Formats: sequence, structure tokens, C-alpha cells
Amino acid sequence: MSEEPDSTAVRTALWRGLHTLVDDPPHVLDDAIGVEIAGVDETWRARPDMDPARTRANRASIVARARAVEDTVIASGAGQYVILGAGLDTFAQRHKGPVRVFEIDASATQAWKRARLVQLGLLDSTRLHLVPVDFEAGESWLDKAVEAGLDPAVPTVVSMLGVTMYLTPEAISTTLRQSASLAAGSIMVFSYSRPIEMAPPEVRPILEGAAKGAAASGHPWLSLLTPDQAAGLARQAGFADVEVVTSTELHERYFAHRHDGLSPVGGEDLVIATAGGDHISPE
Repeated sequence: MSEEPDSTAVRTALWRGLHTLVDDPPHVLDDAIGVEIAGVDETWRARPDMDPARTRANRASIVARARAVEDTVIASGAGQYVILGAGLDTFAQRHKGPVRVFEIDASATQAWKRARLVQLGLLDSTRLHLVPVDFEAGESWLDKAVEAGLDPAVPTVVSMLGVTMYLTPEAISTTLRQSASLAAGSIMVFSYSRPIEMAPPEVRPILEGAAKGAAASGHPWLSLLTPDQAAGLARQAGFADVEVVTSTELHERYFAHRHDGLSPVGGEDLVIATAGGDHISPE
């Protein structure tokens, strides 16, 4: 296969798998399939970015946001789920219900993932739709998803995790407005990172290192948002109901009774926004 997935997508999948391997049960998210899809060799756990101690905070934040979104999808009863920047997400492989899943990502990652799923016998094309979108060329993810079979008149859950920091506020607003144009009752869940100075002191060095690494790799952080700013973007996009779920609240929801100290506090917060009944132009 000539195409390869984004390195961030692979790292996220491996962190999710690492949670099931090194953290105490009960696991917040039980996702070993992503490691299988990633196709890494048996030395992957020796990678510096897989060190169990150094990656605890990142790992906790990754599984917390994923669990919260998946709980939202299941609780909503929505028949459609759109994952923006899907990477090596495995919801479609782990949840066998009737919900149709539309994974949106760059063409290189989508081509590679499709080949891996076929190779592993994991591609259920009746439920999972891999939708390549050339964001740099200005293609609309909503238009491409509709072409792939998404019904915009049916309530839908849309998620965008680990993406907003790489987008300008204008690009975030465009994406949110497209989501808000879907049927009434549709839900948008997106994560955001706060300005580093707002993080707990013990987490700041981790975030500073991550920011430097992102810039060095050519993917600088462009938007670090306060809770008010993140919620404000959702309201301006036209969502009728907007809720902020902080990393502290995610801790209370999924980690409060753990005894191993694993916690997402200081990591990404979530915004959960619900579309109302008024028609909103996606442009």
C-alpha cells in the first residue's frame, strides 16, 4: 500500500489500545481493534511516545473524550453518526447496532484504512462509509457525506475530536455551521484545548511539549479556546442548546472511583451542541 495514515491517527489508536493493556480495569474504553488496524509490529510499545507513565494524561484524555461521544451516540438513538477527522476510529467495528457511520478524513488516510479493513475482514460497507475529503482544496465534508448516502433530514450525531486546535476559528465556525444545518435534534460533539496557562501546573509541561512537537511536524496549534469561546462558537453557528463538559466533569463521570490515579483533568474539554428546528444554511 503506497498510502499511509496520518501519524497522529496511529498514535491516538495506539494510546487507546495501551489503555486496555496497562491501566487497571474497569477500562473507560475497551478498544484493542485500533492497534490491529494500525498494523504496527510487536515493538510498538517500546516507542518513546508509548511510555505508560509519560503518556498517562494524554491517554486518559483520549479515552475520556471517545467514551463521552460514544455514550452520546448510543443515548441519542440517532441512526447516523459522522466522525470528522476519523483517523483509525473503531466505533463501527465495536458497536454492532443499526447506526450508519460516516468517517470523514483525508484521502490518504481513508485509502490506507479501507485497505486495512478489507485485509482484516472488518469492512462492513452496509454500515460504514469511508468518505475522503480534500480539506485543503476547500471540499465540503457535508456535501461529500451526502454524496456517500448521509440523509441531512435525519437526526445525526457529528463528532470532531482532537481537531479544533489545528483549525482557525473561521474553519471551526464553518464546520459547526454545516453541522447545525442538519435535522432538528442533531448533536455536534467537539473537543477543544484550553490556553496552556489555564491548565493545572503539573500538566503544562506536557502541553508545552506537545505544542512544540506539533509545530515541528508542520501542524501547529492554531486555536486554543476558553470554555466561553468554545461555547460561543457553537451558539454563533446556530445551535439551540450548548453544553460544556470540562475535563474535570469527564473525570467525575468516568474516573472518580479509580484507584490508579488515571485522570483526564487538564486535557481536552467537550462541547455538546444540539440543533434546533430552524433551518440554517450550511454555508
